[in-house]
Amino acid sequence: MKPRVLHVITVYNGRSFVPRAIKSAMQMDQTTADVDVLVLDDASPEPGWSDELQVLCKNLGAHYYLTPRNLGIPRNVSLGLLTAIEKNYDFVTINNSDVIFPKNLINSLIECCKQENVGSVTAWSNNVSIYSVPNSDPDLFLSSQETVDSVSEMLADKYSSTIIDIPAGISFCIMMPVEVVKHVGVMDPIFGRGYCEETDWSLRSLKMGYRVCLAPGTFVYHMGRGSNLAAGLVSGAHSTVPENETIIDMRYPDFRKQVSDFQSTGEMELLKTNAIEHLIDEAAAKFGYALVPEWVRPASDVELPPVKIEISTSSSPPSLKFSYAGFQQIWHIDNGSIISKAVERFGLQSLVYNGFGSVLLKDGKSKTASNAEGFTSPYPSSVW
Repeated sequence: MKPRVLHVITVYNGRSFVPRAIKSAMQMDQTTADVDVLVLDDASPEPGWSDELQVLCKNLGAHYYLTPRNLGIPRNVSLGLLTAIEKNYDFVTINNSDVIFPKNLINSLIECCKQENVGSVTAWSNNVSIYSVPNSDPDLFLSSQETVDSVSEMLADKYSSTIIDIPAGISFCIMMPVEVVKHVGVMDPIFGRGYCEETDWSLRSLKMGYRVCLAPGTFVYHMGRGSNLAAGLVSGAHSTVPENETIIDMRYPDFRKQVSDFQSTGEMELLKTNAIEHLIDEAAAKFGYALVPEWVRPASDVELPPVKIEISTSSSPPSLKFSYAGFQQIWHIDNGSIISKAVERFGLQSLVYNGFGSVLLKDGKSKTASNAEGFTSPYPSSVW
């Protein structure tokens, strides 16, 4: 029998982004588990929004519950955890509503949770505290279901069910075995309207012998602060609630040092570097790549592959900036041809645009833009 998962999405306002999150949740693969999506509307005050949300959930097949009064994030999350216990689910995920879930999320997280002493697993993301994978403009590059699915699949190919032990989980997207929740308990209501409650839960679970882990084989787009801005928890440049951080400091005086020690190992930085390199390599093999010198700008009607290599000769030494979906990597070239370095890395896959109108095809032959079907350029023909 397949395990049962309760996938909880906490909502407070958010008319502009919540539907996208629910739709992506309903598209998640259920090959290895039966998944029920539960939307917990914490008495959203936006006029008409709760009625709209209830209809949307009904049409999509998600469960919906509207609290009689506003509970705040910790109590709303606890409502989801208690529902998972009461309804005998095997796993529960707690999620923000300003996200896009990949199709492989539940399958990947369950495999991670099955490992020894795992108490919680946080998905990877562009916006997940100190664990974030750097991206130049996630709202531009990552806010589509297709891209999120592709990135998560590529990371799953590399990392599979690998888990990294981390100081605390992040409940923007976190899975817990329900048996662990029964032991550790729910969120502490002392954290009021929200922030730091999952840190407290993580540290309580660690004291009980459970592992708190990150799953680099998953990727969830996270708009970031959308849920909390909508709830009025933070405003402007603020990203936390200082009063709640003080509670953490008082309860766990060693926690900040533990975070600092974790960061000083360099493990996360290496993981991020390797992940970005893998994403760029895999995307180049799958979609092809384009060479774009800094001294030209391709015409607007030229459709380039999603992997781009910007050639810079004005810097010393010259450099190549590789990019895919906002993930970037820079190589400084001390010797040799900067163009040959790019070709050495990727080979001659798909189209390679040199900025002057020449195209290198898979067979390694050079053709001008006028001889390459569907490829146009205003620049004169040239070869390297």
